[in-house]
Amino acid sequence: MPVIAVAAQRGSALAPELRRQLTGLGVFESDSARLAELAPAGAPPGRPSARPRTILPGIAGSGLVLDGYILDAAGLAAIVGEDPRRGLAATLHAGLITFGPEFLSHLNGDFALVWHDGRDGSCLLASDIMGQRSLYYAVAGGCLYAASQPSLLLGFRDVPDTPDAEALAYRLYDLQHLAPERTPYRHIRLLPPGHTLIWRDGSTSIRPFWSPIPRRTVRFRRDSDYVDAARDLLDRAVATRVPERGPFLCQLSAGLDSSAVATSAAQLDDRPFQTITVRPDPTALAAHDSTRHFVDEWQRVQPLLARYPQITGHGVDARLPGLEEEEMGGLFWSRDWPTGSLHRHGWLYPPVWDLARQLDTNIILSGSVGNASFSHDGRWVLADAIRRGRMIQALGCLNGPERRRDGLLRALWNNGVRPLLPFADRLGHRARAGLPANSWTDFVSVRRDVADRLGLSAQSPTAPPRTGSRDLDRHIAAIEATRIRHATHSALKQRGAFEIRDPTADRALLDFCLAIPRDQYHRNGVDRYLARRMLADRIPSAIANEPRIAPGQPDWFAWADQRRDWIGAELARIEQSPLASELLDVARMRQIFNDWPTSAEEAARPPRVHLMRQALGHGLRVGQMLARIEGRNE
Repeated sequence: MPVIAVAAQRGSALAPELRRQLTGLGVFESDSARLAELAPAGAPPGRPSARPRTILPGIAGSGLVLDGYILDAAGLAAIVGEDPRRGLAATLHAGLITFGPEFLSHLNGDFALVWHDGRDGSCLLASDIMGQRSLYYAVAGGCLYAASQPSLLLGFRDVPDTPDAEALAYRLYDLQHLAPERTPYRHIRLLPPGHTLIWRDGSTSIRPFWSPIPRRTVRFRRDSDYVDAARDLLDRAVATRVPERGPFLCQLSAGLDSSAVATSAAQLDDRPFQTITVRPDPTALAAHDSTRHFVDEWQRVQPLLARYPQITGHGVDARLPGLEEEEMGGLFWSRDWPTGSLHRHGWLYPPVWDLARQLDTNIILSGSVGNASFSHDGRWVLADAIRRGRMIQALGCLNGPERRRDGLLRALWNNGVRPLLPFADRLGHRARAGLPANSWTDFVSVRRDVADRLGLSAQSPTAPPRTGSRDLDRHIAAIEATRIRHATHSALKQRGAFEIRDPTADRALLDFCLAIPRDQYHRNGVDRYLARRMLADRIPSAIANEPRIAPGQPDWFAWADQRRDWIGAELARIEQSPLASELLDVARMRQIFNDWPTSAEEAARPPRVHLMRQALGHGLRVGQMLARIEGRNE
């Protein structure tokens, strides 16, 4: 449930159309406060409240708005010396009054928080560390405006709607972490996850209250202690996010992350719950490389479901969303951000929402941050071993599936040698081979002059050295990219009053995973080494030891083929948009469209798959948004 917060001088103008949108939502002004989604006991609420509850100002006339939930209210109360019976709101007020922004480092949960300090009139904004809830802000006319979606801010007369097409170029290159604050609107900024903004006397300052760069190291005497500690942290994270009463739904694929969340929930007690596995559209031919991917997830989870009688599994077919979803108010029509590909969000979300409605639940557990936490693959442990001269460890790393698939020399180069080379040397190597600096350049539909002006083509796709470990650098970069990606779509994920909770984004779990030795993630040729050991006695070995992964939206081409005429018509609209044409190489997109594959097998082969899905598919979504901003929807 989105919440908008306003911190402004008295009498600031709120457009009537936006006021109508905010019926039942939280509105916070400098002389009053409303509270949304805050449970007095501090536990995640069982259901979103029907409307915000008006609250009295807190200490020194301060006001608070919270979207989401914050865990461990009793622990926070102990830190600030507050009576927990007074509720979480009183604890947060006391903590912020006493400790200021530093108090945010103690918060764990999914939240976007706005706090008005009644003592000096300043305002504090903060969002959780992994972007599960997001906040956007604009400074205009001496006022600060903040909301959970950019489109809500556009309802204020003082906030200009000037587009920022170049911000979307970073998105197309998957480099949005290099410009995390930029949005499709020049005067609206995203508050980066894990950061706080202070607005005082018309000026703003932003700083992090959490960083993925670890401040400590964790070392145990026994190897099994890492497994026990990680599993205990995961179990706690799941337990605190399961509602005390009522049904809940858990997403379950045949991968490690969602399996870990579901089986952790099954450890709590014999309480029954439901899972959902989304299957590819049975009417669409799913072309895939069986040596790298599997698509039969529903069949593959059957042994897991049989092991846990308290779990009722549901296999639901994906379906191509109707064209009405492309119209105003539909899933793919957004004034916030363009969706990432043609129909993947339709593949992911509507089947889950439909089943949640049937089950009369709004709580959905996910494991989407797992790859950035306990199931990190550790592929650059090989580079660390070479750098430290540990040749026996390096040889062990080369026994993995990468060697069997790509050969010894390529595996050694990709995961051992290349990560150690300075970026300038890698640029020279690619130039001598006649390759672009960024390997994705050929699959991005941004105009070359725009990419050159922004320096996007020469940006390193790998993490810069920041620690003594290249694998830790890569792990940190994965977290940073994941958190920005989640923040841009947090409002979409919570759409329709459904609350998606991800235990794999738990702060304590992430801190632990970043602090342990790197060989816990890759050893003797086994990637995701920690996750596979954590789950060895909880899930079938066919899942725990599976080296392949499920492809994202395996029925993409059949769906695109059904919408070929519509894609052509949308491309024609984009070609008529000066704003879209200033950013996108629309002529190249037209060429890709005209060279349409004759079969799903042809479409699945590189480089065609990348041209179709990235250059045409992602480019089309960005072009649609720019054309709509420009008003070309006829």
